Parts: sequence; structure tokens; C-alpha cells
Amino acid sequence: MILADLSLLFVALFWGSNFVIMKQAFEVIEPFTYLGIRFCIAAMLLALFFWKRLLNAPVGDYMAGCLIGLFLFTGYAFQTVGLLYTTPANSGFITGTAVVIVPFLYFFVTRHSPGWGAVFGGGLAAAGLYLFSVNETMGLGFGDLLTLVGAFLFATHLIAIAIHVRKRDPIVLAVTQIAFTGLASLAVALLFEPIGGMFSHPLIIWGAILYAVIFCTIFAFVTQTIAQRYTPPTHAVLILSTEAIFAGLFSYFFWEEIFTVRKLVGAALILAGILVTELRPVLSARYSAYRAAATRRGLPPLN
Repeated sequence: MILADLSLLFVALFWGSNFVIMKQAFEVIEPFTYLGIRFCIAAMLLALFFWKRLLNAPVGDYMAGCLIGLFLFTGYAFQTVGLLYTTPANSGFITGTAVVIVPFLYFFVTRHSPGWGAVFGGGLAAAGLYLFSVNETMGLGFGDLLTLVGAFLFATHLIAIAIHVRKRDPIVLAVTQIAFTGLASLAVALLFEPIGGMFSHPLIIWGAILYAVIFCTIFAFVTQTIAQRYTPPTHAVLILSTEAIFAGLFSYFFWEEIFTVRKLVGAALILAGILVTELRPVLSARYSAYRAAATRRGLPPLN
């Protein structure tokens, strides 16, 4: 589980850094064109590497991958369009509201309680996300609202992975959801964005796409899908919510975004929520181990 958690933390770092890169790229390239090229290249590279595994996969794996891909595509669609109207840090932190949505959505789907730690930690994170994201009038802007819808869809995406990954091939699920997102994005780009010069972009844009393909798509989604075999979705989403922290840091250093006291308090609450959720199971396990050892040795239990 530790290795899975560490892998998810790196996923969050790459995703957080990509908010600033995408924001700069969207000054040159249309958003769905960017998504289509990014995800289609990633899917083709993965298919070349895992082609034998893909050929032998049952139809059910592909159907599950398409369902997961539907939630991934719609989540990115709302997040990407929202990023056009908000800052990288706001986009990252609002996307992190999935940390609050997942435990309740998971309970609604599976009737399995996430535990008070996840609920309390999610509440702290929700308060932090609100403080970080609201504007001077204590409301959310148009881009922020679109990003919030994307966060809900990303939460659904995580739940869908958790449901299917234990019965399906995680590699097939990862490749299929990436391919679905790429093809759907290209379809939207062809319908609503300028077609001329779709692939004639400057080298800096192709560098941004390559970074997103390698680190934010191939590494991130393969790692996320495999890691969720070894960690529950409520656990995974708390780690992935550090994407918001990384987005804020990269936005501060590379986008020159100003952090007010309110935003810093919000970031602190998010970290507190993550720590509550992450540390409670560890402390609970250690306490149970101590009680068991004390019982065997005839020592008084620690109350």
C-alpha cells in the first residue's frame, strides 16, 4: 500500500504542474485539439507496447474501459473549458473537491461506509477548498463552476475504476479510457474548433503535449489504475487531492499568482484533511497491534 500511495503522490505532482502548462498552451492551441492530440498519442504508444495484452482481452474489459473513459472525457471537458476562465491554482484546488465527493458517492454506490476519518478529513478539505477558491464576493466564477462539475465527474471516474479494476485487466482499462478520451476530444474539436493548422503548432506547444503524454497521461493513468487495486478509492482520492497543492505551488512560482491569507488558510485546511484521513488508519492499526501485544503479555491496555 505504501508503494501505491507514493506512486499516486507522483501522479498528483505531475497533474498539478500541468495546470500551469495547459493554461499557457491554451493561448496558442484550442483546448479540445490539445486534449485529442494528447490522449490519442498516449493511447497509440500504450497500444504499441501492450498490443498482445490488448488482443487477448475480453470484450467486457473494453466496455468497462469505455465507461470509465466517458467519465474521464467529460471530466476533462469541463475542467479544460473552465481553465480558460480561471487561474491554474483555482482550477487545481476546485478539481480537488473530488476528495469530498468520493466518500459519499462511494457509499451511495456500494453502501460501504468510508469511516468517520474520511468524512471528517473530507470536511476539512472542503472548507479549505472553499476558502482557497472563492473570489472577493465569496462566490465562484463561471470557470470555477465548470471546474466544479468536472470535479464531480472525476470523482465518478475514480469510483468506476474502483468497481471494475478488481475484475478487469488494469492495463486494458487504462489504454481504453485514454483512447476513448482522445477520440471523443478530437470529435468535439472537429465539430467546434478551427480545423486548419490542427497539427501545425510551434515546438513549445509540442513540448507541452509531450510532457502531458508521458507524465500526465501514460504514467499517471496506468499508475492510478494499478494502484487502485491496492488502496481504496477514498484513500486514493485524498492523495490525488494534493494535486491542488502542487497546482498552487506551480501557479505561484511560474504564473505569479498571488496567495492571500485566506488562500493560505484554505491550503492548510486541505493538508489537515489529508493528514486526518491518511494517519487515522495507521494510528488505529498501531493501537490495535499494541492492545493485542499487551493482552498476550498480560499488560494493562492503553485507554
